[in-house]
Amino acid sequence: MQLFVKSTEATQVVEVSAATTVEEIKAQLAVAADLYFAGACLEDEMTVAQCQLQDNSTIECVVPLEGGKGKKKKKKIFTKAKKPIHRHKNIKMRVLKFYKIEGDGDDVKVTHERTECPHPKCGAGVFMAAHKNRQTCGKCSLTYVKK
Repeated sequence: MQLFVKSTEATQVVEVSAATTVEEIKAQLAVAADLYFAGACLEDEMTVAQCQLQDNSTIECVVPLEGGKGKKKKKKIFTKAKKPIHRHKNIKMRVLKFYKIEGDGDDVKVTHERTECPHPKCGAGVFMAAHKNRQTCGKCSLTYVKK
């Protein structure tokens, strides 16, 4: 019986009988690779008849490839510390610091703690922000520095 063994280099012709094992075919070819027929791997103990090989059948010789999973990614090393996240401070009744309440009972007087911006562009109702050493208008950027 004549079989064709197809490898990566060329196709070789092998003369075998029905009782020949796959291991003997590998020895004739001097190949240590796996042999495949019809998508199934042929085991070394199996005979040609057990593999259902017929005259002029083609067997593929597949060489195992080295390798596998790709290179492992290197872990990033940060040189600077992470910027801290700004957290909103929730203070109860915060609005009371913008007003001054004078008096008690029926005669109560409420006044603004913040000064209004005198710039003509801003108008009434625009108050200046109170910083440690200055007062600033958020609308027109007018700034008064305290001494």
